[in-house]
Amino acid sequence: MKNILVTGGAGYIGSHICKVFYNSGFTPIAFDNLSTGNKWSVKWGELEVGDLNNNDRLTEVFEKYKFLGVVHLAALSNVEQSCNNPILYYKNNLLGSYNLLENMTKFKVDKLIFSSTAAVYGNPVYSPIDERHPTNPINPYGETKLAVEKLISHVSKTNNINFISLRYFNVAGCDFSYEIGEAHDPETHIIPLALNAAHNNSVFNIYGSDYSTNDGTCIRDYIHVMDLSEAHLLGFKSLLKKQSNYLINVGGSKGASVLEIIQKIKKITKTDFKTQLKERRVGDPDELIAKIEKSKQILNWTPKNSSIEKIIIDAWGWYKRYNKI
Repeated sequence: MKNILVTGGAGYIGSHICKVFYNSGFTPIAFDNLSTGNKWSVKWGELEVGDLNNNDRLTEVFEKYKFLGVVHLAALSNVEQSCNNPILYYKNNLLGSYNLLENMTKFKVDKLIFSSTAAVYGNPVYSPIDERHPTNPINPYGETKLAVEKLISHVSKTNNINFISLRYFNVAGCDFSYEIGEAHDPETHIIPLALNAAHNNSVFNIYGSDYSTNDGTCIRDYIHVMDLSEAHLLGFKSLLKKQSNYLINVGGSKGASVLEIIQKIKKITKTDFKTQLKERRVGDPDELIAKIEKSKQILNWTPKNSSIEKIIIDAWGWYKRYNKI
């Protein structure tokens, strides 16, 4: 019995995790409401359509399968949307996680990898950010993720759930054979949006040029989705060997500004699309760069494919295949 419940398993990151787990001998069961996920991306394992906020449907899935553990990704994750509609984010992200933990407890499933985020840190007090950095989210999305981290921690103490919360930085790229990749509608992530501008020779919007950075645009740490998926697998395997409760950063440990990303995309795609400045968005910190020493020590994990060039090359390969260019 090697069934793994992957909530949000039809999504961009979830589908890559399903592939990595499947290729390592597990059977992923993707539980997804398909609001942002795609049915066609569930190519490894099984798809169970459902919503975490529908507790009866979730219980049906727990009754149908015997799970070895859970990888919990299902959540809304648009920072701007969370600022405009915080009630939606608290209901979806927090209540859904409550229902999941309730079923894990009921069915005695005691291993959990949680998809958290660097947004729990807010504006950095120092950089790079380690796991001891104060948590002070500046948007409802980050607040809901931090609340779920705390919920998991409390439940683990009373119900013996072993967990690892992986605090993601910016995820991009695609699997190396270009079978799956980013396909959001609408798209909100910088790299696929810039690739779209490159392909269509359209204008790319830069939100804010007054950040406290070298070129005035915000800086982010980018991690290849396959490196991230490998971190989930290594984290889960560590839970199989020993009881543990950890908060761990997963990032590329390097920063790239919006302007740097644009320049590299222009070079790789051999295009010169136009850009225009817009007002900065609410809830965006100036800089987020991960310190990943803890992931090296606990998971024996380091990113192998997370140079920004490799990420963009793979993202461009997927973009061309998906759009039949």
